[in-house]
Amino acid sequence: MATQVPLSEETRSELFSKCDGIRRLTSWLDGIDRRPGLDELDSRLSNLEINVEALEDCIGYSQGQYQRNVIKKTDHYELVAICWKPGQDTPIHDHVGSDCAFLIVSGVSTETVYEANKEGLATAISQRRYLPGEVCAAEEPDIHRVSNDEDSNLINLHVYTPPLSDFKIYSSAE
Repeated sequence: MATQVPLSEETRSELFSKCDGIRRLTSWLDGIDRRPGLDELDSRLSNLEINVEALEDCIGYSQGQYQRNVIKKTDHYELVAICWKPGQDTPIHDHVGSDCAFLIVSGVSTETVYEANKEGLATAISQRRYLPGEVCAAEEPDIHRVSNDEDSNLINLHVYTPPLSDFKIYSSAE
């Protein structure tokens, strides 16, 4: 499973001071007391300018599995920079109770979308590669896997609304 690393208050402050885009996104998320819709998140993330170097200075990668660098978590959202080394991927999963939108910060992200059969096994129905600056959005019932199928590192900036508290892992039917 993924390595989870919450950013310290000091590291978060350093990131906000060097990356206005993430600071403004967090301020916007903190200023609303509701669950933002995927269209709102898509719009915000699509127009987000990220100081990639500053972000990279504040986050890390795990050798075994992808790493979730938790930037901020409140009752309404969770902001996470997820980092993958080449060949790392998530299990096939859903987001029980949460929507998710993420911006590809650097690298190329592959999303495979699945459908569960009567036995609860997952069959791939589509796949898409996302380039830096593109946004992927998954609604609560969606089943997918995110992977780094390239030869370079991958960073995605995820917003979960509300924070990811549960998910189901699926076995492949193939």
